[in-house]
Amino acid sequence: MKDNGESRRLLTPEQIRVGTNRIMTHAERQAFLINSGIAELLGFSHWKTEEQKEATKFVFDLSTEKWVGNRNESQLIESPHWRPIEAAIRELDGKSRTLVTLGADDETYMSIGGGKGGKYIVTVTFDNLNFHVLIEPSKPDETEKLVVGGQEGIYPAKMCVDLLRCLLAARTFTETGKLEPLLCWEEDKSLVIV
Repeated sequence: MKDNGESRRLLTPEQIRVGTNRIMTHAERQAFLINSGIAELLGFSHWKTEEQKEATKFVFDLSTEKWVGNRNESQLIESPHWRPIEAAIRELDGKSRTLVTLGADDETYMSIGGGKGGKYIVTVTFDNLNFHVLIEPSKPDETEKLVVGGQEGIYPAKMCVDLLRCLLAARTFTETGKLEPLLCWEEDKSLVIV
């Protein structure tokens, strides 16, 4: 309120414009700032817009399975964004939802299985012959039971990783098509075709 009792007006577009005469959406403002000289001065010129992030992703399809009795009601989503990928991984429960596959092509994909008790098995192949498995080397030399792909299996405990490692591996693979270098991977000899 003004001193005389009148209501103050909200800021006009002219009062809030910075650096341009055009009113912009949030995404347009981000793109403008990233591509302007000020972005380099402030140190965020290397940031990508959401559109640029989506354009650089590596995964072309997301396959999820849902077991109803002994029948698999799988679903395939083409050109998925990160949000449905993350949601599919978080929905893994080791009962009816036991496998998510992120496909780049017929020979390059990541499979994430399990989910029960917050334990996941993550494997990656780039040629459908050699498989890399995400491990947690600090785990004891024991085994655990997990349901992956609708089938119960016994896995080394070090292969049963937590959700955080699983999501980090999936995000890196989704965006770059590579193994996350901050995580521990080993070649899975049990899956090698001789």
